[in-house]
Amino acid sequence: MKSKPIGALFGVLALVAVIAVAQPAYAANVQVTISSGASNTKGACTSTDCFNPQVVNVNVGDTVTWTNADTVGHTATSGKPSDNQTGTVFDSSLISAGKSYTTPAFTTAGTYSYFCQVHPWMTGEIIVGAAGATSPATTSSSNMTGTSNMTTSNMTTSNASSQAVPEFGPVASLVLVLAIISVVIFTSKTRGFLKL
Repeated sequence: MKSKPIGALFGVLALVAVIAVAQPAYAANVQVTISSGASNTKGACTSTDCFNPQVVNVNVGDTVTWTNADTVGHTATSGKPSDNQTGTVFDSSLISAGKSYTTPAFTTAGTYSYFCQVHPWMTGEIIVGAAGATSPATTSSSNMTGTSNMTTSNMTTSNASSQAVPEFGPVASLVLVLAIISVVIFTSKTRGFLKL
């Protein structure tokens, strides 16, 4: 009667593996480039001169990665230079030339302003909509609490890089493979198909 506890263990391992793999499977990572020459804009940023794109739309669970294509360091810091919420959602610290920073996954819908602490005129927005939303969303006012008044608009989005891409971690994949192999072996032994 040892087979029942072993079978239950294999079942639990399989369930854990499926949950670990399935949950992040559709998370996207949206790319933002800190434009070459952004530090020389002297307060005259357009939608692509400083952060390209300056406004991005993501879903809950997605992340944003800034890559510094400029020759000097920059930051990607949540908030605005004048508020007391600076850096409470994310703060890259200094991103050296050629380096990148990725936010934690966004867990709450809303509009998140951000800026460069070194060059405070460099600003942008991350608009986080509900997961699976089909149209971009914006809010009537920026806030850092994650709540918003949603309306549909035609905002700039990151094209190919915002597509959902499976993100399977190596540990979750290994657990899934081990669980499947264990279930096959256990089932084979108890049913008499395979003699090991």
